[in-house]
Amino acid sequence: MGVPLSRLTSPAWRGYSLARFVMTRQAHIYLPEDDRPAIVAPMHYNAAGIYYEQADPIVVASWRDAAAIAGALRSALQQFVFRDLNLRDHKKTDWPSYRASGCRSVREFEKLFLRMAVSAINEAELFYDVKAQPRGEAEITLHVTLNRYSHDDEFAQPLLRLFDACCKWSSSQHLSV
Repeated sequence: MGVPLSRLTSPAWRGYSLARFVMTRQAHIYLPEDDRPAIVAPMHYNAAGIYYEQADPIVVASWRDAAAIAGALRSALQQFVFRDLNLRDHKKTDWPSYRASGCRSVREFEKLFLRMAVSAINEAELFYDVKAQPRGEAEITLHVTLNRYSHDDEFAQPLLRLFDACCKWSSSQHLSV
């Protein structure tokens, strides 16, 4: 169970500055390039300032449907909560989204799914920033901004366009210098 921010003033959290706990809602979306279901992972935030995925990601079979992917993302962002956990005891194979994917290895999962990181732009959470890196491009990140209060079609369309742009991106296209 997560710890509400108001309880951070309890004696158990003595020594931690409340300024350290300024956190914004985050989630990860994993979209496949084939007909597999998408995975939307709600996030936790711990005392070390690390965001990590919650144990039960949302699997979305019809993720090209705006209502389905928008609903899953909105739900994941609502599930965001502070929860302290020592991540040193976990292996990469414990990764919740990998386990939900049904892939045989983490390497296969990372090859088949494109990760999109969603985060609130500020504490007011009026807008969300969605970032993704095209495959093979360590120095390039594409992003879109989503309006929290837009309809499902307007909320999902930029996500799907970002995914399509990342899939079409070719790391072999270089500008002449």
